[in-house]
Amino acid sequence: MFMRTVPARQGAQWIADGWALFRLHPWIWIALGVINVVVGLILDSIPYASALTSVFAVLWTGGMAAAAERCRTTGLVRIADVTDGMRAKLQPLFAASVFAFLITIVCDLTGSRVSDGFSLLLKTVPSHQVSGVWQDVPWAYLLVYVVAAVGGTMALWLAPPLIVLTDAAPIDALKQSFIAACRNVWPTLIYGLIVAGLAIASIVTLGLGLVVIVPLIYLSTVAACRDLFSIESPESSEPSRSS
Repeated sequence: MFMRTVPARQGAQWIADGWALFRLHPWIWIALGVINVVVGLILDSIPYASALTSVFAVLWTGGMAAAAERCRTTGLVRIADVTDGMRAKLQPLFAASVFAFLITIVCDLTGSRVSDGFSLLLKTVPSHQVSGVWQDVPWAYLLVYVVAAVGGTMALWLAPPLIVLTDAAPIDALKQSFIAACRNVWPTLIYGLIVAGLAIASIVTLGLGLVVIVPLIYLSTVAACRDLFSIESPESSEPSRSS
């Protein structure tokens, strides 16, 4: 699988490419964004089931990659394209989602210990006790949390699109996604900052902007995957972009 290193400006270009696809059928993508947000909220509200959100995210990302590819090559997209894409690659996508589930469990367990430790630190009023409390902060848990969160995100970022678009095996897709993120630190960082800025901007709309931002993130992720791995399909022909 060919992987390339791209300049930092490509981080912004991925967003632009995702937006170009979004503009072709905005209401379909918004509907998919609503479905994504609603399912995520439902899973988060179920006791002991919040970790399943990561499983759904991997499966949904794979389905969105299939829908994005159909939109890119034909100019058409349906809501059913997402479910069809998930079914077509269900086994490898589910295997990758198991990795996401394990990462979530690790982050939940270590994150709770870190949170408890820092809560104790913040509740320490006498300044002469601060140094003693710092020693009680579970630094090992913090290290594990950071490594799991950052490393897991890098491995899972492009894995679903690679599985869907290139028939990559789950382990290979996770490995290649991690390597691609490591070799393209600057464009990935710029991309992440733009996504974070968009997420913060959604607060102005009381969260309503998420129905646009969420599908845009999926579409731009597919754009990043195609760019970093130079993925081409035989029928690839860019659809005309509506104004």
